[in-house]
Amino acid sequence: MIKVNEYFEGKVKSLGNELSGRSFSVGIIKPGEYTFGTKTKEHMEITHGEMEVILPDKTKKLYKKGDSFQVEPNVDFTAIAKKPVSYLCIYG
Repeated sequence: MIKVNEYFEGKVKSLGNELSGRSFSVGIIKPGEYTFGTKTKEHMEITHGEMEVILPDKTKKLYKKGDSFQVEPNVDFTAIAKKPVSYLCIYG
């Protein structure tokens, strides 16, 4: 079943599902700055646009289409988008 997720008053939306026992989501981030908390390990890939990401170790980097990064469980990271961005997130 497809799960619809909405965060930050609708400025971040995603559709979640499962494939081969792994959860994933595809989503869109509208321009803004957002801090997310993780429950599991997350592998994020930018599929359109670009966004700056501040990881828990305070590393700040610009990620563009095709770039990816990983975030460990139970931490916060910040995404800063100047234009709309789409992404794929694989959990676990």
